[in-house]
Amino acid sequence: MKMPLDNLQAVIRCPVCNKKYRKALMLVLDEDDKRTTLHLSCSDCGASSMVFVSMGQFGVVSLGVLTDLKQSEARRVFSGEAISSDQVIEAHQFLKQYTGGIEALI
Repeated sequence: MKMPLDNLQAVIRCPVCNKKYRKALMLVLDEDDKRTTLHLSCSDCGASSMVFVSMGQFGVVSLGVLTDLKQSEARRVFSGEAISSDQVIEAHQFLKQYTGGIEALI
């Protein structure tokens, strides 16, 4: 959903302190005809959010979640390769059989 950041800036506020985000701290991570994914950092309180904006049947819909990812980390995650279903099954099978403690996995 190719929407200028100026249009989004007026409606998106920090969920922690309710201040408007500055355009300079808005990073577009992914964008297509119907969706935009943003990483937002609040210049007042320092909180970061991931915001997903999409065009729905009844207009623009957004969902935001707080995150501890920095913009550089979010960029790296979104530019990386997607996890395959085989990798998910492999991880599930490993964890199903795993008997050790969590400390050994970290």
